[in-house]
Amino acid sequence: MNVAGLVIGAVLPYVAAGLFLFSIAVRIYRWATIRHPLKWSLYPIPDGRSAQLVFMLKEVLSFRAVFHNNRKLWLGSWLFHIGIALIALWFVTFVSGLHLGLALRAGIALITLMPLYLLSVRLINPGLRAVSSPIEYFNLLIFIAIGASGTALLTFGKPDPEAVRGYFLGLLSFHPVPLAGSGLFLCILALSEFFMIYFPNSRMLHMVSKYFTYDKISWESH
Repeated sequence: MNVAGLVIGAVLPYVAAGLFLFSIAVRIYRWATIRHPLKWSLYPIPDGRSAQLVFMLKEVLSFRAVFHNNRKLWLGSWLFHIGIALIALWFVTFVSGLHLGLALRAGIALITLMPLYLLSVRLINPGLRAVSSPIEYFNLLIFIAIGASGTALLTFGKPDPEAVRGYFLGLLSFHPVPLAGSGLFLCILALSEFFMIYFPNSRMLHMVSKYFTYDKISWESH
């Protein structure tokens, strides 16, 4: 294993995972303990904790608010998150011994094409273009880069699934093995590690902040 392979393949995965978990824990703690000087309850409020959790679950799974506000953004956003879910499903089943190649390819296609679609929607629509900040374009470009690298790896790199699985199992068991695959594999791994560090410190952590938005502001009992 060369120096780049050692750093990206055996050191940074643990650094990225550690910073990922630590950053999420810090932000959750801050949101949970922050004072809310502005009390803004929106009615009707779901009655009871179980009803509130069901409401939030429906929102998370369907992106209902985006659907009602902008159908074009909803289509791209919802399919994009389906792509992320497919890749997560593939990874869990892959390290367990089942290779769902179709799920992986579909997931990579979605996380590549949907950000391109969302990027075009924001650029073409004058209203969206006016309220879109550079960081939102940057976030979309991250996924385009990851998806394009994954597509190139599956098309040209053609890594050995057993070698890749052995590599991930080595990481999970804290016994890293020599990095499997080519420079493309190294590239997508580096991009993924950057994303793990960047994600919990960015606006994309809305999957967590949404809970506090509802529970602490919109539905807080007075």
